[in-house]
Amino acid sequence: MSMWTAITMICVAAMVTGAFRARHRKGHAPESDESLRLLEERIDRLEAELRERVQTLERIVTDRQEDLKRQFDHLEKAS
Repeated sequence: MSMWTAITMICVAAMVTGAFRARHRKGHAPESDESLRLLEERIDRLEAELRERVQTLERIVTDRQEDLKRQFDHLEKAS
């Protein structure tokens, strides 16, 4: 193999590698950003739902009316 053939092969290999890297970077970065954004939105929704559930449970536990209903239910079951 001549020196010029080797130089040509090295240049072609470098160009193919550069093109592959550029395509690989462009192809996956937006996907990763999009999936990260979707995961963050999902976590935010779950957190909001969880907060709402906890607030409802706190209201039920601390509400005197609910406590009174529970006592009546307990008395009905006991008799």
